[in-house]
Amino acid sequence: MWQWSALIAMSCFVGYQLILRELSRSVAPVILLLFVFVFGGAYYLAHVLVARVPLALPGRAIGWLMLVALLSYVGNFFQLRAVNTAPNPGYAIALVGLQAVAVMLVSFLFLGATLSWMKAAGVLLCCAGVAMLVL
Repeated sequence: MWQWSALIAMSCFVGYQLILRELSRSVAPVILLLFVFVFGGAYYLAHVLVARVPLALPGRAIGWLMLVALLSYVGNFFQLRAVNTAPNPGYAIALVGLQAVAVMLVSFLFLGATLSWMKAAGVLLCCAGVAMLVL
């Protein structure tokens, strides 16, 4: 079930954020993120090699992946900066977490995903909750 994958990812990102927040007291955030991505790249490479996934990539995907890498760089940098400067790291993560709303709306409008009134109401409640945290 996709929910288990989402819960595992959420748990990992909790640890990711809290560890980086603590480490950033003594190491510059940009250096921390550099090493996160160097080590992460090594993990992905090992995964590809062990799983024997073919290293095939369509040519047009390279440009998109360069854009994704840029978005990841900027997003992670400013997310860590927000986590480090917010009075409570959870406030920053809650605000960044509104990315789920943007993904859901774009998916509904342009990718043919479904959205019921009940789910839309749940999204509005989430947004209201984040607004109450950060204002």
